[in-house]
Amino acid sequence: MAREIDWALFEKAVDLTAAAVRGSLGGEGSQPASFAADVFREVWTALKEASQDLPEKPRTGF
Repeated sequence: MAREIDWALFEKAVDLTAAAVRGSLGGEGSQPASFAADVFREVWTALKEASQDLPEKPRTGF
């Protein structure tokens, strides 16, 4: 279960990073490529911390 949540968080972090850096890379005088990595690390950390506050889903079964 944790692996599924990590994968969903990773995908969300990628989406948020792409939205955050769109237009700030690739042009003359733009941010260096490492800027995208820095943004991703910050988004990933924030999502992981926020996920700790989510209630656990009840497990079905016996």
